[in-house]
Amino acid sequence: MQEKLYTKKQACEYLQCSLSTINRRIKTGELKTLKNGRIVRIAESELDKLLIGNTQSNSIQPEPIKEKTIPLPANWLKK
Repeated sequence: MQEKLYTKKQACEYLQCSLSTINRRIKTGELKTLKNGRIVRIAESELDKLLIGNTQSNSIQPEPIKEKTIPLPANWLKK
């Protein structure tokens, strides 16, 4: 029996996420694809692995935003 293959758009619907999320997961290697020229397909087992992995790790925590300090001109407070 052959495994079901999904397009990126179908994968978005399956995972209930955006296309940019799918593209990012492919780029980082979290989601493996099958390619034939420009045609990209994602196996259902890969989507299921991603779902199972996210529920076990309680999703990925974002890194805190680092604030940058901007030096002010010396005469900034002088009137």
